[in-house]
Amino acid sequence: MPSIMFKPDPFFNRTYELSALERAMNHPGKGGQMTLLYGRRRLGKTYLLQRYFTGGVSGNETVKPHCYFLAEQTTAQTQRFSLAEQILASLPSSGVSKEEIAVSWNALLRYVSQEAQTRETSSGRFALILDEFPYLVAQTPELPSILQAWWDREGTHVPLYVILCGSQLSAMTALGMENAPLFGRFNGGIYLLNPLRYEDVASFYKNSSLYGLAEKLMMYGILGGTPRYHAMVDTTRSLEEEVIALLMQPRAVLENEVRFLLGSEQIRDPAPYNAVMGVIAAGETQFGGIQQKTGVEKGTLSFYLKTLTELGWVRREFPFGDKAERRALYRIADPFLAFWYRFVAPFASALQFAESKRIYEEQVAPHLSSYMGWGVFEQICTQWLHRYASEKLGLTVLQMGRYWSHDSQIEIDIMAQLENGYLFGECKWSAESPIGLRVYSQLRAKIAGLPEAKWRHNPTCVLFSVGGFTPELHSLALEPEERLFLVGKKNLLPQGT
Repeated sequence: MPSIMFKPDPFFNRTYELSALERAMNHPGKGGQMTLLYGRRRLGKTYLLQRYFTGGVSGNETVKPHCYFLAEQTTAQTQRFSLAEQILASLPSSGVSKEEIAVSWNALLRYVSQEAQTRETSSGRFALILDEFPYLVAQTPELPSILQAWWDREGTHVPLYVILCGSQLSAMTALGMENAPLFGRFNGGIYLLNPLRYEDVASFYKNSSLYGLAEKLMMYGILGGTPRYHAMVDTTRSLEEEVIALLMQPRAVLENEVRFLLGSEQIRDPAPYNAVMGVIAAGETQFGGIQQKTGVEKGTLSFYLKTLTELGWVRREFPFGDKAERRALYRIADPFLAFWYRFVAPFASALQFAESKRIYEEQVAPHLSSYMGWGVFEQICTQWLHRYASEKLGLTVLQMGRYWSHDSQIEIDIMAQLENGYLFGECKWSAESPIGLRVYSQLRAKIAGLPEAKWRHNPTCVLFSVGGFTPELHSLALEPEERLFLVGKKNLLPQGT
């Protein structure tokens, strides 16, 4: 069985991650490099590794020398034999059998370091990639210590690149902690792979005539930043047809995805987590309200919310300029989970017996605009500012968040500190109609009511709208003293996306 990986197609973005792999693989030092790469399932960790080792960067199609091993949940001996087979396929040596090197982890690792040392210098580093590493540790708990001893004795002195990859966030994070055997050994970097941004997601739909700007953004709001989900979409079919096929009909492709994700994090009792997520998705964002609606005891709820936050499922927010615990709010961080708990989970029983199309038309379609406007479009606009504030607006953002007053009378979608002053943004989904002077006047009135004088002084305003802006607002934005920027259908996505 070959041990090299296949080149994935399609593949979008991940330029920073590819550059990090390139840096470690081609580091000028002669010694070994070790990287920890982790992230939630379905985010494309394996695809990223496939892309780099089979396609590289800048169009380089040369396959780099490597052995890729995807661990399975089986016995320790079976794992070692499977890895031995992959290693010998990549680093063959006459007279050596897999039985001989599979007797122990020490024997496997020693063989790799010895063979890597004898390869020609011009061949560069040899990469050993251990994917789903927690499965190996589950069967051999002492493996991190074995790996550490081997690395210090041999691995760090030979042209090797060891990559430990996995999806169990808690287990992978623990490998890099100060009290862990491998602490300080990840000289190639520790990388958490995050979901794709909205404009990267739009690339999946760029060749479809059925998906305009609003549909591309809605697909981000429905499936989030997980590339695997978007790769499943048939872009020759409408958004409605694909949402039903993937999420809302019996035996839908993603019908059990949330249960799978909970199980992959070894959460034994998903019921309270589902309850918490469902309440937040329905609009309850305060701790007290979540507790009241779920019936979960205060201390236990704190534990559940902490776990969900560490998993990246829930985001804990404070109003801009305030970190008081009593003012914290909780929101679903991943749009896919927000959509699933808002529109799929509540109708799970009905979807087994009623017509899926009718439920979509009655329970989803009429509420999609408010769903996008309530939180998803804010995320999109925040991502836009993170990426383009300097390039498109000539502004340097130092920190950014939402703002809401103590009495909740003033709410501003985006507030940011700039190098010189403050920025305020309003995010209006309004996909079917342009927004006008009224929205701008309301934002200025909110700014005038803020408690800090420095916030009110010479503010910069940014309005976001999928449906565009009225001519009057465009004219006003041309006046330099207004410090008003408009981000609409022409510049929400890069050209060609």
